[in-house]
Amino acid sequence: MAKTNHRWVVAFPGARDAYQLPIALRESGLLETLVTDFYAPLDRRVFANASRLFPSSLRSKLTRRFDPALPSKSVESHAHYAIQNWWDADGWMQRVGSLGERAGRIAARERCSILAYAHVATSAFAAAGVGAKVLMQMQPHPTSVRTALLSDKFLPEFEDQTSNELSWDRRILDTFSREPLLADLCIVASSHTRRTLLENGISQDRLAVVPYGVDLEFFCPAESPRDKLSMLFVGQLCRQKGLHYLLEAWRRLRLPDAELRIVGPLPRNQSSFTKYGLIARFLGSLNWMELRDEYRRADLLCLPSLSDGFGQVVLEALACGTPALTTNSAGASDLIQQRENGLLIPAADLDSLVNSLDWASQNRDKLRQMRSPARATAEQYSWTRFRSSIVKILQSLTGGRK
Repeated sequence: MAKTNHRWVVAFPGARDAYQLPIALRESGLLETLVTDFYAPLDRRVFANASRLFPSSLRSKLTRRFDPALPSKSVESHAHYAIQNWWDADGWMQRVGSLGERAGRIAARERCSILAYAHVATSAFAAAGVGAKVLMQMQPHPTSVRTALLSDKFLPEFEDQTSNELSWDRRILDTFSREPLLADLCIVASSHTRRTLLENGISQDRLAVVPYGVDLEFFCPAESPRDKLSMLFVGQLCRQKGLHYLLEAWRRLRLPDAELRIVGPLPRNQSSFTKYGLIARFLGSLNWMELRDEYRRADLLCLPSLSDGFGQVVLEALACGTPALTTNSAGASDLIQQRENGLLIPAADLDSLVNSLDWASQNRDKLRQMRSPARATAEQYSWTRFRSSIVKILQSLTGGRK
């Protein structure tokens, strides 16, 4: 590998992983810049003062696009990209390459290495120069996700309104599927994602597993009234998350004195949920405080995913002392010990889901006993640990020099 300055350009849209990866590099003196769509410069007095005039809902969104540990001078924002995505959300795949290309040009100019998240990596690596190229693969390999969705024939009338690997055109699917082959190293959050990359031709010596972390101070246990048995789902209301299995299992069980609470952005067309409206409560999107309250009041978080790179909501629930049910095709299954801090079932298995929910309803005392082990599990996955692991891996790739 040609000589580089061993600093890193990072590229991703949104507030990926709470900015922990660029924060990790900055703490270690290894960050050249983060290229993203929008980063709120709340460390600049003019912007901070102006933001106080914004509605509280907008201020809340801005605070999620800033972290004091990552000064805005370390970030290159492209607000026009964020505006275009807000205006035309379905067209993100046609634009996402622009962020990667910009990051790659910076890396080439400064002779830096580059770490790009999936979907921006193809253009980033193509424009980058001589430095190392690392892919952050958030989701399982696209081909594996597509296979899981194609094989799921349960409740075909449950309309999936999210963009996924079934709706991508072949050119996009092929592009995103090839990304791991372009990288010197692929970082994944779970053994499930690692397994899907191995199945699709990525050699094991180019894979590293680094589980995500969680804010253990914010997501923490607290006493919350639980008159009814309360089951909770948090995530996109889509087939990939297995929501159709959960709703149908709940309908068939018809448990007395129990509730199923659904947290996630409601689609425009809600016809798929009509017959479940009387048996489940759809809460829509919640702010962080409201979400934490839901975790705390729940007896069990349910995430019966068909294929999931990790499932951050599982770790957030565990941190709040709430056991979790998930599948062996969700990355967060790495965290679950059967009937110790949660429940594990096969993916796309309605009978197993029904039986597990029935067992939970009859063993609420055992769910309570799982709360302490659930928190203990989460305490092993701090963001500090995540940042440290990332830095060690990247330093080993570039020889450990700054």
